Amino acid sequence: MNRLSAVLLRIFQSLWANYNLHPILFVASVFILFGSGLVFISSSKTNTITNFATSFINEPKSITIVPIKPNLPEGAQIENGHLVHYCKKGDSILKIAKQYYSYSHIFIRDELKDALIAMNPNLKRSCNENETVVIPEPILEPMNNQPIQYNGAVKAIYLRGENTVPGRLSAEVKRIKRAGANGVVFDVKDILGVVNYKSNIEQVEKYRQHNPPIPDLPKTISYLHLNNIYVIARTAVFQDRNLALVRPDLAIPDTNSPTGKLLFKGEPLWVDPGHPDVQRYNLQIIDELVRLGVDEIQLDYIRYPAEGNLSGVSYYKVENPIDKTEHLKQFLAGAWILTRNTNVKLAIDVFGVVAWGEEKDRNSTGQRLEVFAPYIDVVSPMLYPSHFNKGFDGFEKPADQPIHFYTTGNQKVREMMGPYVVIRPWLQAFKWRVSNYNESYILQQIQGNRAGGGEGWMMWNAGNNYDVVYNALGNRGQLELVESKVVDSKKVN
Repeated sequence: MNRLSAVLLRIFQSLWANYNLHPILFVASVFILFGSGLVFISSSKTNTITNFATSFINEPKSITIVPIKPNLPEGAQIENGHLVHYCKKGDSILKIAKQYYSYSHIFIRDELKDALIAMNPNLKRSCNENETVVIPEPILEPMNNQPIQYNGAVKAIYLRGENTVPGRLSAEVKRIKRAGANGVVFDVKDILGVVNYKSNIEQVEKYRQHNPPIPDLPKTISYLHLNNIYVIARTAVFQDRNLALVRPDLAIPDTNSPTGKLLFKGEPLWVDPGHPDVQRYNLQIIDELVRLGVDEIQLDYIRYPAEGNLSGVSYYKVENPIDKTEHLKQFLAGAWILTRNTNVKLAIDVFGVVAWGEEKDRNSTGQRLEVFAPYIDVVSPMLYPSHFNKGFDGFEKPADQPIHFYTTGNQKVREMMGPYVVIRPWLQAFKWRVSNYNESYILQQIQGNRAGGGEGWMMWNAGNNYDVVYNALGNRGQLELVESKVVDSKKVN
């Protein structure tokens, strides 16, 4: 993209940030953008993206959590404003609680079971045939999730999909709020390609090989919003073992592999980022997440593979490294269109080292931040100090230099992406390679992040163990001191 095109697209985006334009104007603008060459896409991709855009913007941007009649559970009736279950042989409290989980506002399953017993005092462990059971706190009307209009810095904790379940999530939310944080990042599609919620997308359910751990995603989003928690749905885009297995035609070809497909530890982990079917599959998921009412969609693995022996690999319509960037840009353009005219933010995760602009890193991943900037709201560089090799930037042990890598990394990202994109990096909440991983290490990362112009942060620990983080954040006096030092240094400069 040339500079003039980038400026024009930025002007267009700024209009969207300040005005709710008429859908017809939006569609016309999209076609002007495509027609003028700001987004170069083959005809098949253009159809995919523009069809998504034109159909999406004319529909409501909220989801019905519980469709009222005729989709109530078997045995359910609405009587005088109450949701009532007529028991059949074999019904138990546990079974009824599970059956009506999505039809009650009570979030934790055990609490729903207890409430059933409290509301129906004559009810034992099981009920008699035709006995009635009143469902507590019923959802009797369509329930809409809308993105939070949050203007402050987002401070979030990452959770795996299997930990985004009612009991664990509610406990984590309490710790998050006590620590002064305000966000959750959780996997809706993880690096194995597991979609962690029950989807309405036919293709997703057709390809599913795992039971989704999140029992009710819309209800989960509603619970987080009720607790004033900013909801970030993380989806691993092009690293997708599940899709590579069920659709081997979408896996990356590799002449050095015994299977003819790129393998890591004997398994195909990647699908081809430029293939239209791969992009279409992921755009559908983004579309659904917008409708579910999340606050932000975070695209991880928005890149080409960069690890291992790639000498025998070939990619869809890639003849040179710039083609990789073009394919990624095309995908981001589609995602950008889907999130416009909504309050859902679009974010991407990028390698921290990409901020240093080394061509070998840009060529291998396809990640060129200045090209991606017009299509996103938030960029999250993974500036984990431990991920920089010995000697990088002149440091014998980069893992022990958190202030440097977050300050310098954020500044370099800002230089590449301009003033419009929010920089919210991932912070290292794990001890790998760090000489002294403790509360002070967390605070130093926060200090470096602020000094470099970061707006908020996200904590990453693959095992979701955040004791050190919560201890650091709980020391409010030390945290305020760290942040005030950054403010003072800015005043001096």
